[in-house]
Amino acid sequence: MKIFQLIILLIFISSSSSAQDYVDLIKNHYAISPANSFDSIGGKTDVVEFGTDITLPIVLKNENVFITGIAAEQINLKLDPLTKSYNLSSIALKLGYQANHSNKVSGTYMLLPKLASDFKRIGGKDFQLGGLALYKIKKSELFKYHAGLYYNKELFGPFVVPLLGFYYKSDNKKFEANFTLPIWADVNYSLTNWMNIGTNFSAIVRSYHLSQYNTYIAKKTNEIFGYLQFNIKKSFILQTKVGYSIGRSYKAYADDDKTDFGFSAFRFGDNRTVLNPTFNDGIIFRVRLLYRFHIKEKS
Repeated sequence: MKIFQLIILLIFISSSSSAQDYVDLIKNHYAISPANSFDSIGGKTDVVEFGTDITLPIVLKNENVFITGIAAEQINLKLDPLTKSYNLSSIALKLGYQANHSNKVSGTYMLLPKLASDFKRIGGKDFQLGGLALYKIKKSELFKYHAGLYYNKELFGPFVVPLLGFYYKSDNKKFEANFTLPIWADVNYSLTNWMNIGTNFSAIVRSYHLSQYNTYIAKKTNEIFGYLQFNIKKSFILQTKVGYSIGRSYKAYADDDKTDFGFSAFRFGDNRTVLNPTFNDGIIFRVRLLYRFHIKEKS
């Protein structure tokens, strides 16, 4: 399990929804997407992102787990080539409980409050409240699947994502696949004891309030990466990733310009007016440093 991303919220969902035999307790990342051209006018912008993600599980006497943690991120970019760069930031708390309903079935229930804005003037519009319910079923030590639902009160309106996925590891422990669709997929193979090669996909939807302009930014992107993973020690992992964004947008809307409802990739009652130019998809370079705690499976 891990907290998102966040959350980094997408990062939190993808990690907490997995059923692998380890937990990434600390994650730090830095990413840059350089020189992205605006679609209809001249000018370019870099997109620079960094964040930290900490999970603090507390195991109870009945072997259920009380989950706490915090995740923070900051994105720096231009929303218009003629203006200065903006910092879009979020900080999220994680409060939850993982219950073992039987030897095969467990459930994770999370409350996810967060602030997401330019942090110029903190007010009620900067606050978002979300939640996650996820059930995991263990078919064997090497195959587990999970299903659940994620909800967040985004600045554009209520937003719901159904989650369905599985975790698989090969008998020789070299191949690993971790899917939580439609938001996350990861496949990797162990080349040596100290290096893995892999690819992953993530779909991200978030929103941030710009208090000084009475607007909000809706972020949407799909990102696919290839990566090398270096196992520095058993618990310390470095990932170097190169990827590309697909359908990326950072669109500004007036505070009162909202949708009726969002369900995964669909928006209902979406008659919003975009207030800024958008920029093209582009290459992304990302580095992640993880502290991984390995769980001993029961026999």
